[in-house]
Amino acid sequence: MSDMSIRFGLLFSAALFASPFAAGVADAAIVSFSGPNSSLNVAPEIIDAPDKALDSEITNKGAQAFNERQFVTLTDDVLVDGGSIAAGSRVDSHMIFFNLSNADSGISRTHGSSNNKDLALKITFTGDILGIMTDSDGALEYASTGQLGSPTTEYPAGTFARRGLESGTPDKIWGFEGNTLWFSMHVKQPGDWIRVVTASVPVPAAGWLFMAALGGLGALRVGRKSNG
Repeated sequence: MSDMSIRFGLLFSAALFASPFAAGVADAAIVSFSGPNSSLNVAPEIIDAPDKALDSEITNKGAQAFNERQFVTLTDDVLVDGGSIAAGSRVDSHMIFFNLSNADSGISRTHGSSNNKDLALKITFTGDILGIMTDSDGALEYASTGQLGSPTTEYPAGTFARRGLESGTPDKIWGFEGNTLWFSMHVKQPGDWIRVVTASVPVPAAGWLFMAALGGLGALRVGRKSNG
């Protein structure tokens, strides 16, 4: 075997194991979700996109977050709290929800402090936050589901009172900076749904190394045929 063959073989092996396409590499669009336990003593949780995130039918005992569509090029402007994200932007989408069933009507639950930021819920993403959707009737979140919602998840239909965060309650957005959002949630029936839109992160260098290795191996094969 030639020295060139050995070099390309080593490059290919290293790229394969470093590549984001290698087996066992999980989607890390939501990096972490932390904070105190809910009033039902349950920690915040990152979950896979569920089959359903419906009002009244699905109950969770604490705030849960999941990744929605990733690497989306927006075909239309998307409205967010206080502004918009322009069509053509490359984005990732994420949902945070805390929901109660009809059987819990009149009962209130909280997750995260609205009085102390150090005791608020904190969620961090791979990309910087471009905007959030928290309006009380959920109009922004509902309108954007066609572009951004998980294709495998059934969401509540239409807008309705208290679908988002409400003023005058312990619901609170402390703010976001870079790739991190701090907030608290207070729910009665119905629950609360928050959509977070972040900038898509480019393919890691290892991914390009992997593709370069494939290209190099292709060139090597062509060279062998030419020399044959």
